[in-house]
Amino acid sequence: MISILKMKSICFIISLIPLALGAFVWGKDGWRLAFWQTSVAKEMEVPIVEGMPELGTQTQVVWQEQFISGIESPLIGLVLSLILSLTFILLLRKKNDSSV
Repeated sequence: MISILKMKSICFIISLIPLALGAFVWGKDGWRLAFWQTSVAKEMEVPIVEGMPELGTQTQVVWQEQFISGIESPLIGLVLSLILSLTFILLLRKKNDSSV
């Protein structure tokens, strides 16, 4: 039978998984303190007269569909981790009370 201490440590590690995944997704896209984005602006320099860039260029903005995670990802992971932790704490207390 698994001891209470081992069970507590296993529950603690399991409850940290959503937080770690949220931080990983957030870090993969860059540690931006902004909200999620579903499109990204790419700026391109286009000559005013085609074939003659020496006459000047203008900036053309092209939008690309791309998901970039923001600060919500680790926050959602934190909330899920807290919910899991509280659930495990309540279950372990209930199990302790019934075994005494």
